Amino acid sequence: MKCRVVASVLILSVLAGCQQTSGTQQQAAALTLAAESLGQRQMQTRRFDTTDERNILAACAGVLQDLGFTTEETNLKAGLIVASKDRDAVESGQVAGQVFFALLVAAMGGRADPVWDANQKIRISIVTRPTGDRSGIIVRATFQRVIWNTKNQVSRVETIDKPEIHQQFFEKLSQSVFLEAHQI
Repeated sequence: MKCRVVASVLILSVLAGCQQTSGTQQQAAALTLAAESLGQRQMQTRRFDTTDERNILAACAGVLQDLGFTTEETNLKAGLIVASKDRDAVESGQVAGQVFFALLVAAMGGRADPVWDANQKIRISIVTRPTGDRSGIIVRATFQRVIWNTKNQVSRVETIDKPEIHQQFFEKLSQSVFLEAHQI
């Protein structure tokens, strides 16, 4: 009997020690950047050779408006613009799959309630800051989307990390900054 108690205490002590290590590892992992973080930051960031942060923010606001975004929040002192637009999220393949599954379940005598993505809100956050030597302005743009299904439940929240989207945004912003600088 004593051997079982001692063995149980030893096993619990080992497990408790493993739990501490796991917690420490989790904390360290939470503060460690993922390998792809640098690449994402480079994709999301551009430097502009101007010191006029207000003009950069005005150009950003103009590009967002041209792209159909509605400004939700601005803080010029902080160099922040948040904007969004609502879009359809219906994908025909997803709908077809859900309908096929519902028909299959019904054929077997069951009842299915098909659900698919219906709407999405695309958000962009723009943050500006002067470069370290104050010779330019850094602009970082991050895109996210929230998707609701046909039951009006959030089905997904995700960051949009497509390089072509960021590239298109920054190309339009570069054109706008050029036009603003030359008052065209």
